[in-house]
Amino acid sequence: MYNTAKVVFSPRVRKSPFFQSTMKYGAKAFTVYNHMYLPVSFENTIADYNNLLQGVQLWDVGVERQVQIKGPDATSLIQFLTPRNIKKCSVGQAMYAPLLDFQGGFLNDPVMLKLAEDFYWLSIADGDSLLWVEAIAKGYNFNVEVEEPDVSPLQVQGPNSAKLMTKVFGEWVDDLGFYRFKEVTHNGIPMVIARMGYSRELCYEIFLQDYSKGNELWEMLWQAGQELNISPGGPNIIFRLEGGILSYLADFDRTNNPYEVGLDWMIDLDQEDDFIGKEALREISQRGPTKKLMGAEIKGDPIKNSNEDYLPVLIDGKRVGTMTAMVFSPRLQKNIAYVFLKIEHAKVGQEILISNLDQSLEAVVVDLPWFERAKK
Repeated sequence: MYNTAKVVFSPRVRKSPFFQSTMKYGAKAFTVYNHMYLPVSFENTIADYNNLLQGVQLWDVGVERQVQIKGPDATSLIQFLTPRNIKKCSVGQAMYAPLLDFQGGFLNDPVMLKLAEDFYWLSIADGDSLLWVEAIAKGYNFNVEVEEPDVSPLQVQGPNSAKLMTKVFGEWVDDLGFYRFKEVTHNGIPMVIARMGYSRELCYEIFLQDYSKGNELWEMLWQAGQELNISPGGPNIIFRLEGGILSYLADFDRTNNPYEVGLDWMIDLDQEDDFIGKEALREISQRGPTKKLMGAEIKGDPIKNSNEDYLPVLIDGKRVGTMTAMVFSPRLQKNIAYVFLKIEHAKVGQEILISNLDQSLEAVVVDLPWFERAKK
């Protein structure tokens, strides 16, 4: 599904601690994310998708770098950085905590992990958020230490993921709550194990805390998964769209605010603490968003390739929005897409045309997501 040119590896772009394992087990396509190589395809997009549904997969997501914030003002700094009320978060809990600019636009959409009362990680999407956090910390005189720690995530995805995790690490994993984590050392490998991941499928995320142990950790899981139909994989566009999961810089960016992408639920304008973008978000909440991200189902034969560029969305020959991503879903037997539409056209059942080179694709607007989160 990916139309890729040759990738030339060099020291200029960093490799994850699992890089050699992904090469060993057949990675065929990479992208660059957070200045690192991210494997995105092994057999092909459809085959990787089917393999996950039939067993368990290992995903090298070491590109999800951590911004570590530690010190007396750590909680105050993070609260200033995000509109989410993080004071409701307990130690051992993770929380989605987007970073916004002063106009309410997205700078990143990390997951925050609270390791101790004054000790946090921000597991970031693509973007130089370490520099942003350091600048805000220094500029506003927060008493904290900000750094990038030796932490690299590996995701365990699929219906057999719980079986694999309990087989390797013990039955306690089965009791781990959603968006909860525990710090452990297993066979001399330090890590944080969390019940979360970048799909709506059953999944876990292992935050490796020793770069030198990456291939050892991969191989330990790989060998234990032989009877569980294990395969290599990576963040898959089909799973992402089916589950209504957003990708920063692919589906939305700094020009978008939370009200436009269905994330207004995490904004707490009533909290006493100030945060970056608070007044801008208050104004947006009062006047309402001017556009909205929706799903769309595209008519016709299965789409063979995902889009390389954003595509115009038309109604009666006039542009009313943009399509950010599209793919064929084998489970739905439908072509599905994300579309940003002017608010007056962001209605379920709205007929639209997506202009794709020399053809127009007929589509209808639907709600997100197509699939809810999988249960154990």
